[in-house]
Amino acid sequence: MFDSHCHLHDARMREITAQAVARAEQSGLRGLLLAGVDRESWPLQDTLRRAFHSPHFAIGVAYGVHPQSIPELTVEQLPAQLTALREAALGRLTCDGKTLLPPHAIGELGLDSYTEQTRAALPAQVTAFRDQLALARELDLPVVLHILRTHPESLRLLKQDGLPKSGGVIHSYSGSAQQARQYLALGLHLSFAGGVTRPNAPRLWAALQEVPDDRLLVETDAPDQTPWPHRPALCEPSFLPAVIASVALIRKQSPQHIATITCRNAQQLFRLEPL
Repeated sequence: MFDSHCHLHDARMREITAQAVARAEQSGLRGLLLAGVDRESWPLQDTLRRAFHSPHFAIGVAYGVHPQSIPELTVEQLPAQLTALREAALGRLTCDGKTLLPPHAIGELGLDSYTEQTRAALPAQVTAFRDQLALARELDLPVVLHILRTHPESLRLLKQDGLPKSGGVIHSYSGSAQQARQYLALGLHLSFAGGVTRPNAPRLWAALQEVPDDRLLVETDAPDQTPWPHRPALCEPSFLPAVIASVALIRKQSPQHIATITCRNAQQLFRLEPL
């Protein structure tokens, strides 16, 4: 099993990070990807990568400027974050005397219109989205996409600008089955989180059944999106088997099959050596 998207560097998890990694390994996970939010989060990801990556447990990282963080940035701060992202992606960003290791992917990037605040910042989100896509294409790094209630515009931009040859993934997929087919036609992977464990999520279940085995990923998005059987606990990577169990049930496949193919797909997408 491989958790293709989580945030162990989130402030809510810092007191239990070591325990969460240990529980993930005990649950059978072979690794996870730490998804970036902003410049302040990247050094924390780098620290966790150095501390917990091992021959038995892979820690991948993605650095990006999250669309939900953009409303909090000034007109001057956003370009500075994007410049820093380029330096980080090239392995040239130094923080507190330490040069960050280059990432395995660019992200989270994308568009988000979930709140009034994010809707007001959509023009700046589009700028950041396109800039990060261009960087990913230049360096041929896969992208980790956050797309929430913006599927038509996101699809338009992805078709217009293009993806890196290495592709990417839409994390915590929330669109329709018809939109899923469009993303798949672009060569993207789709990742499913705790939402698939809800007692009634027919739209999500229909989209899940559109995804071929070689484009499917699973995630926890820890510390958010706790799978239904584990609520109200704070989400962590060791809860991934609950997501896999629901995915397997909906697709009429075995949990072992889902665990195997999604682990392989994540390792290939993020260019992490099989463990």
